[in-house]
Amino acid sequence: MAGLAAQDVTWHGEHGPKDALVLLDLYGQNHEPALWEDPYRFDPRRFASPEGPQDPLANLVPQGGGDPARGHRCPGEDITVTALAAIATELARLDYDVPDQDLGIPLSRMPTLPRSGFELLLK
Repeated sequence: MAGLAAQDVTWHGEHGPKDALVLLDLYGQNHEPALWEDPYRFDPRRFASPEGPQDPLANLVPQGGGDPARGHRCPGEDITVTALAAIATELARLDYDVPDQDLGIPLSRMPTLPRSGFELLLK
């Protein structure tokens, strides 16, 4: 998730000038061991009732399912869904191969991409 700094900002000793690109690492935030016990374990009960001095819901940056009117959703979702609906039939008709490639995703850069990019060969 990215945005431009509305003014000069200093955070944790790092300075960013006005209009600098600022990134929030959603994956890192939602998998941070200092915030979440066993962060890679699927456990929806962890959000059922906040326990202790720290409210887990204050640390979660949700993306995805649920009613858009009551939860956080991607701001480009409507455009993406509309575009996919318009081209889905044509995409489904494509005859293609996906050659062997490294589709591992490095988490050391933001935004991230598959290591080898993604290659699709049309027949």
